[in-house]
This record gives sequence, C-alpha cells and structure tokens, in this order.
Amino acid sequence: MKGKELRIGMVNHFMPELGVKHGGVVQLAHDLAQGMSRRGHEVIVWTYSSRPEGALYETQPLPAAGFVRSWLGARLTFGLLGNFFFFLPQYRDLDVLLLHGDTALLGLKRPNLVRVMHGSALGEAFSARNPCRFFVQLIIYMQELFSAWLQPNTIGVSRNSTRYNPFVRKWISNGVDTRQFQADSSKRSSVPSILFVGTFGGRKRGGWLLEQFKEQVLPKIPEAVLNLVTETGPEVSGVRYHTGISKEALVSLYQECWVYASPSLYEGFGLPYLEAMASGTPVLATPNPGSIEVTVGGKYGVLADDMEFAPKLIDLLLREELRCEFIKKGLQRAEELSLEQMLDHYEYLFRNIAEGIKE
Repeated sequence: MKGKELRIGMVNHFMPELGVKHGGVVQLAHDLAQGMSRRGHEVIVWTYSSRPEGALYETQPLPAAGFVRSWLGARLTFGLLGNFFFFLPQYRDLDVLLLHGDTALLGLKRPNLVRVMHGSALGEAFSARNPCRFFVQLIIYMQELFSAWLQPNTIGVSRNSTRYNPFVRKWISNGVDTRQFQADSSKRSSVPSILFVGTFGGRKRGGWLLEQFKEQVLPKIPEAVLNLVTETGPEVSGVRYHTGISKEALVSLYQECWVYASPSLYEGFGLPYLEAMASGTPVLATPNPGSIEVTVGGKYGVLADDMEFAPKLIDLLLREELRCEFIKKGLQRAEELSLEQMLDHYEYLFRNIAEGIKE
C-alpha cells in the first residue's frame, strides 16, 4: 500500500546491543523499525539502548536509564513502573506511536497508539515455578486487560496471543527475515549438533535441556554437541555457551546445527522456531501456545512432551531422512510467515490510523 511517508514513533525498553543477550521482543522491535525505515518512513525509537550499529532509525532516550539497568530497577520496571517512565517523554508530531511495553498510562493521552501484545502475563503466570512470580504476573495481567480495553489498536503477535485477553481482537503474526536467515547445508556440522536459544532458567528451561542432553543424549550419541545461546552455565562435555553474540553468528549457528530444540513452557509466538525453519534446521519443541501455532500442531516441526522430548531428539539426530522432511516443511512455513508480509500488515494499519480510518 503506497502513500505518503509516515512519521512513526516506537517505544521499547531495549534494542539490540552487542555482547548483551536480549529476547525475541527486542529483535522484533528492531526488525519492525528497520523494515519501516527501509520503506521510506521516518522512524524514531525511544529506548534505554544506544542506536544499534547499522540502524536506519533514530533513537531517543527513555528516562531513568541508570535505575532501569540496575538489578532492582529491572525487576520493578518491566510490567509495572514502565508505565510511568513511558508516560514521561513528549512524543510530538507523530502519525502513529507503537509500543512493545507497558502502556496503560500512555493510552490516556494518545489516540494514535498501537500496543503490541507479545503474549499474555496470564500465560506466563501458568508457567511460573514460584508463587512470587505467579502473583506478579497476575498483577501485570490485570494491567494488560485495562491497557487493551483502553487502546482499541491493541495487536497480538499471533492468534494465540489474543487467547487470554478478550479486548485483543486483532493480530499480526511475527515474521522472519528470510534475507538473513537462509538455509546453507555447506555449513552443517560434521557431528550431530543441537541449538537452543533462550534463558538457562525460567520457562525457557535451557538448564533442563542440558540435563536431558547429559543424561540421555550423550550416552546414545557420545559425539553430540549442544550449543546454548544463553547465559553461561555449568561445564559439561559437548556443551558450548554463546552469550551476547551478533546476528551473523546466530545465523551461522542455526545453519550449523542439525536440530533446534526448545523445551519452553510458554511462548506467545516463539521467533526462534521460525528462525530455525528459515535456516533449514528442523524444530523440536514442547507443546505450548506459540510452538503449536508456529508448527501448526506439529505439521511443520516435531512436538513432544517432557517424557518424549529426549527420545524424539535422539531420533531426529539419528535419522537424516526425518530431518530432511522437516527441513523442507520448515522452509515452507518460514515463507508463509516472512518479515515482509508482517511489514505489509503493520504499514497498512499505520496508514489507516494516520488517515483516521477505523477498521
């Protein structure tokens, strides 16, 4: 949809920082800002990060950066105090303002606002392993309900991300940049290799995967290697840690590894599933709302519960024909959920908001 250049504001806690591990929301925010800039729009991102190298968009600082980057500040800000800090800047002369974070207060003063829900705090609460996190997520969920009720242009990143919030009626599926994430069989490792992208603890369960690798995979396949793109954990034979790596290094890991394995308990979408598929790497995941939607219930990837996870992983590593089957299916799914298609949908939404068109 062609038209005049838009002036687009975005707000996210962080943008990509070399040497710092951030999650999929940060990557999605960067891809969206970069994509809109490539299409000729002026994009300004309010963030606690410096402007990433090669970014086509501008950045403006959010307030209280020192506090937010502290141990206590990070825990109080995300989902709670972020509402106050996001409210303080003057977002002037914008056609639309998109927020990836806490926005209940901002909705009171900006009618041309888009709120992106990357999942649900209620889903996070159900996957919590301790009571404190459970109750904190319930509080954030109450805020999400209010925020979505207040802001009619609240968008989920997948169909399932609308599941727990009756006020989120629209969704735009996340997309993968198939120009960056591409299959290259010449880079495939000579030994069976596994990739995990996430956190060592919490709902992502990188530590649990390491235990399964040590106790079940290595006895069957002693030469196997597990690559963990996460914080550093205990030293185990065959385990390699990669922390704060560049996008290019991440792409190489996807292309190198035989299987992408994720035992996550909850995902609103799960961008690494799609990155692996686009890179020609079969996906093995535990069933959760994100993995079920991205793999279409196991059609484009292998889904396995905890009891079956390690046996299914071993099966994929040992059976080349099975891997080839899911490589082909995964590449097809990545084309269906490409970054360019995602950008088309957001651009259409932004133009309608700028022109005062109600959907």
